[in-house]
Amino acid sequence: MKRLLLVSCVLLALLVLPAPISAQTTRIIFLHHSCGENLINEGSVREGLSALGADAEHPYEFYDHGYNDEGLRDADGAYTGRNFDVPDDNTDPDGIAVIFSQPLHDPPDNTFSHLMQYDVIAFKSCYPTSNIGSDEQLDEYKGYYLTARNRMDQYPDKVFIVVTQPPQVPGNSDADEARRARALADWLASDDFLGGHPNVFAFDFFGLLAGPDNFLRPEYRYDDYEGHPNARANREIGPLFVDFIDEAIRSYAGGGPRPEPVEGPRPEPIDEPEPLATASSEEPPSAAGALDDFESGIDAWYVDIGEGATVECDTDTESAHGGAASLRMRYEVPSGGWGGCGRSFDARQDWSGADGLSLWLRSDGEGRWITLVVFAGDPEEPTPFEVGFETVESWEQVAFLWVDFVKAEWVGDAGLPAFDPAQVVSYALYFGEGDAGTLWLDDVAFVAGEEPPPVIAPAPTGEPAAPAEELGEDDQSGGLCGGAMALPLGVLGVFLITHRRRR
Repeated sequence: MKRLLLVSCVLLALLVLPAPISAQTTRIIFLHHSCGENLINEGSVREGLSALGADAEHPYEFYDHGYNDEGLRDADGAYTGRNFDVPDDNTDPDGIAVIFSQPLHDPPDNTFSHLMQYDVIAFKSCYPTSNIGSDEQLDEYKGYYLTARNRMDQYPDKVFIVVTQPPQVPGNSDADEARRARALADWLASDDFLGGHPNVFAFDFFGLLAGPDNFLRPEYRYDDYEGHPNARANREIGPLFVDFIDEAIRSYAGGGPRPEPVEGPRPEPIDEPEPLATASSEEPPSAAGALDDFESGIDAWYVDIGEGATVECDTDTESAHGGAASLRMRYEVPSGGWGGCGRSFDARQDWSGADGLSLWLRSDGEGRWITLVVFAGDPEEPTPFEVGFETVESWEQVAFLWVDFVKAEWVGDAGLPAFDPAQVVSYALYFGEGDAGTLWLDDVAFVAGEEPPPVIAPAPTGEPAAPAEELGEDDQSGGLCGGAMALPLGVLGVFLITHRRRR
């Protein structure tokens, strides 16, 4: 009778307990808000884990959950229409403690019970957590995480990954808060928190995003007041997150060592940039020198239009940023059409000696969408790589690093997989669908090393451009809606546009 009772209990336990990490498919859930969603989308996290799992003994299925009104996305990235009813939509440390204090029910009827349907549970707080106003608040946050960790210890068949919070930006915090934010992230990633808890891991998102001042690194900001890491940050850190999840799963399943801490990517300084080589008969510009100033006309420029669009490109001697002339583009692009103006080269150009491109622009209207496209690869069928921004009415400088150029989605798998500055064929500006107006372009130049692009004296007939030393913090933002990157030593007006999300 006792033996029968024992067998019955074992069978009952097998029916009730969730599948262990060694199940046929490893199901991963990531609880986050918008910083996490951006990391997933712009860092190709779902695609990366799917690719790793395709070659693994146990394929990976990656799910994620944002705000309750957005809810759960399935392994294909589609919204399911269901949510985990996160209490007060709170994923700050106190909210995490509340979630991990909920009872475990089957079928699930609370956040914790939903999370426990998965093999790997990753979660993070967002950047306002880095506003830690006192040492007492820091200790309080640690206590919340210890509450969650104590609950994790009760489920050794699950892998838990704490993702440290992103850092704040200088406009929304101060040095003392930032120092405490670093202390919280360091503690979560240390043996003080992880030691003796083999199924608990920490991905140091803060450490990868923060600079030596403990704020979000300039090249990872939109501006000093927007706390979301930009697309460049997510593109660079997303693959690191993928690898960390994979290594955590493998190390726990195999009893191996923990994943090594991930060192954040750092830009390589260029001490003595080499001149750019070119295959054409044109004189190659220096790596930090001018590319186009329009003083000699626009013979190499072309118009690309379709579906009823009109574009006129011509030299304008009435309005220029530097010198006596600029390129004026008048355009009208209907819905469903396209229109642009660009420059082609006689042969492929090698721009690899530079780190990016800067342009001076003005428009007859604020907030008009412009896409800068650089074509590279096969001269007969070049691959377009693009970055978008919005216009302002006064002359403003915009600058982009090569890493900010993303392959156009409509190309698919054709052409180059990533932008290669050594194979440039042409570059162009394209105008927004359903838009009409006039855009002026002047003083296109390369950005190289740690030196800012040259500031060219404005022409008497043009609108004055403020010298670098006269620009305050507000002026350097350029009046646009944020920047994809910030160049070293305060390069003027570095901008990219993003859809602002909730934290």
